[in-house]
Amino acid sequence: MNTTDKKLRVLHLRASNFYGGPERQLHYHAKYAKADNTNVIISSFSENNQTPEFITTIADDNLETHVFDVASAYDRSVIQKIKSYLQENSIDILCTHDYRTHFYGKSATKNIDTKWVAFSRGMTKENFKIKFFTFFEKYLLRKADYLVAVSESQKQKLIAQSIAADKIQTIHNAIDISLVNNIETTSLRKRFNFPDDSVLLISGGRFSDEKGQIYFVQAAKLALEQNSKLRFVLFGDGPDVEKVKTYVNENNLSNKIICPGFEKNILGYLKDTDILVNPSLSEGLPNIVLEAMAAQIPVIATNVGGLPEIIDSDSNGILVPPKTLMRWRLLLSN
Repeated sequence: MNTTDKKLRVLHLRASNFYGGPERQLHYHAKYAKADNTNVIISSFSENNQTPEFITTIADDNLETHVFDVASAYDRSVIQKIKSYLQENSIDILCTHDYRTHFYGKSATKNIDTKWVAFSRGMTKENFKIKFFTFFEKYLLRKADYLVAVSESQKQKLIAQSIAADKIQTIHNAIDISLVNNIETTSLRKRFNFPDDSVLLISGGRFSDEKGQIYFVQAAKLALEQNSKLRFVLFGDGPDVEKVKTYVNENNLSNKIICPGFEKNILGYLKDTDILVNPSLSEGLPNIVLEAMAAQIPVIATNVGGLPEIIDSDSNGILVPPKTLMRWRLLLSN
């Protein structure tokens, strides 16, 4: 075969156990790459013989996937498994998507021809261990052959970490609009027995400090004092979920503010809501905001990360400073 006809082979490696926004992006990237001269393989880790849900979902769509067996989340022996896979399958580019896979990417591509591209989506600092790995990630990213930032704001953060600007390409997060348009609407009012005339506001994301859910429910309490028809659903799970639930219960709001956990079918519920709220204190570029905009759902979001790059306040959404409860009270009660 002529070398000019050789398909580019790309392996994406992500440490995740569920099918959320980034995983959905990888799914549809692999799907559309079939029409191009690119062979995209999506991979992750299998611990205790448990294949991650997002890998199963992608494989069910007749797309190529691979799992690396590991004894634990930090099994260093997987580095050699990744290196061998890259060499045996003539992988041209390894793309990594989180601090764990960045570490493996740096080590597995050492002294071989595969190029390493690290994606930078944003940072989380939910506990000491994650803070340490986040700090370590800053060092790792400097070693990548190239980096992809999901927003211009994220690119500037990388440059501030002494990473050369010419190594970084901004590629904004993207969604498949037809997927949003074609998904069946699912009723939030029926699921949670909300009144038919209630005004529904939802958020979606991991419950950790930088996602700001505690400030959202504090604002919701103030707004409910002005408008009793409001109802709030905060989808997601994580280390801060019990703190948020405790606040809701202590204020006797559990019938109006619901935290139902992670929801795979969030797009269906999104299409039944009245307003999406993104209360983050820091962000890369959240997929759920893009999905809400595609579904023509009004968005209230904090003016952090890449959000000002896609929202022109009072034109196609409303941007507010994070933690500004009185400003939120006025917005949510109208």
